[in-house]
Amino acid sequence: MKIVVPEIEFSDDCGFNSNIDIFKRKDFGERLANLIENSGGNPVIALDSGWGEGKSTFIKMWRGYLANNRETEIKSIYFDAFENDYQKDPFLTLASEIYQLISDKDEQTKSDFKDKATKAFKSLARGGMKVAVKMGTAGIVDGSIVDEAEKEISNLLANQVDDLVKERFEHAEKDKLALKEFREYLSKFAHEANTGKPIVFIIDELDRCKPDFALELLEQVKHLFSVKGITFLLVTNRTQLEESIKERYGQGINPTNYLHKFINVWLSMPRSSSEHNDHGYQFLQYALKAMRDENESAVNKEAIMVLSDLVRCYQPSFREIERVLSYFSIINNMRGSLPYLSNEQYIIAIVCYLKACKPNALKVVNEKLDYMTFIQESGLKKFTDDGLFPSLEHLDKLIRFDLGDDDIRRRMLNDNEINISRIRTPENMIIKVNSWLSEISSS
Repeated sequence: MKIVVPEIEFSDDCGFNSNIDIFKRKDFGERLANLIENSGGNPVIALDSGWGEGKSTFIKMWRGYLANNRETEIKSIYFDAFENDYQKDPFLTLASEIYQLISDKDEQTKSDFKDKATKAFKSLARGGMKVAVKMGTAGIVDGSIVDEAEKEISNLLANQVDDLVKERFEHAEKDKLALKEFREYLSKFAHEANTGKPIVFIIDELDRCKPDFALELLEQVKHLFSVKGITFLLVTNRTQLEESIKERYGQGINPTNYLHKFINVWLSMPRSSSEHNDHGYQFLQYALKAMRDENESAVNKEAIMVLSDLVRCYQPSFREIERVLSYFSIINNMRGSLPYLSNEQYIIAIVCYLKACKPNALKVVNEKLDYMTFIQESGLKKFTDDGLFPSLEHLDKLIRFDLGDDDIRRRMLNDNEINISRIRTPENMIIKVNSWLSEISSS
């Protein structure tokens, strides 16, 4: 069994192929495309989803659909913000992505685009400080921005400051005109590049960027690049992006209001958790199949059953499910084709889940795990309350038995909570299974 889930292989024209569209998100992709096609103007749309929920995979399929599977083609540009956050200023990076739409043979358009972009960039860079833009956008929430400006100015000699201010005043009108002309040219270019149909500029991984780069990028998208004919789609985790705003501007800022200045529409990536259409369960089954070697049959089926119920109950992210299965694969491969005992499989399942999703629950104190602390840290009380998952109710009994003292174990046996014929696992099985993973894996 493979240790990691193999990456899904995409072709540029695959679109929402049924073999890779695990969660049947084609309908959502169609609605999103229709929204962009019919929205008019220059909206900035944000697609919100949690970490590891398949945003980037959806976008790859959606781009193929836009280019090859619609009656009206929509051109798209893809920009991975995280891969580019080493840049000090996102202007040239964003401009160069749009520049790629120009045909290699169209030398005149190439020349015009570079001319307008160069003049706009010089206007932005003149003076070497961006304080005015940030203050105008976010407001002075605390003294940090002013302090930063004062620090920059204090590092210059008096005559340098005079020259800087003088140049700024002398070029003020010229700079405004250059930025205005860039926006006008960009709108005209977008119209001609896609014969009047919208171009969608996708910015992915925005929430993973350094806060300064992410917010500078937002500001430039709204003030310089958001023109008629170009729709920006920001693919991000809203919660994390709001944390970046607070980190940059302080706890006094309202991040929701701040984002309203840049983003017109918020959408959420659909994730179903209904009994008959649970995306987490579907991904678990898909991943297990992909991780098995050719002609390899499933062993430890009870562990897989418990993992399935844990995923249904707690809705971990797809990325977390991948990590759970990596741990499961390590233990599964220790025995090859030989299955573990029934109760061992239950314990293996919960340890793999906690190792990936709630590692603090597995911290051993004085070579012991306390049941109440374990349940509280792991958040596992839920499955003892709702009664929807019988396998998890049995798991709870196994946990109490494994972590209990002799009196608790004796009482559980006397009350028939545990069937003695089924208990063939050693004591401290949770600690033992966790040690298997700790000794063979690095995390």
